[in-house]
Amino acid sequence: RMKDKKVDALETMMQKAKEAGVNMIGCQMSMDIMGVAEDEFIDGVNIGGVANYLEEAEQANVNLFI
Repeated sequence: RMKDKKVDALETMMQKAKEAGVNMIGCQMSMDIMGVAEDEFIDGVNIGGVANYLEEAEQANVNLFI
């Protein structure tokens, strides 16, 4: 679908985000609830709680919470 809509592949978007200095934070509480381990994430994803996320978001020019 992404290719049909002329949208970059997820891997390409992730690489572009890293190159742009995007700080990706995986939510520790969500990980605990869903049973996701840190080693399941791609390289470059930081793990943090709400306080960590809010601290980073306060200093960001752009903020996206998913």
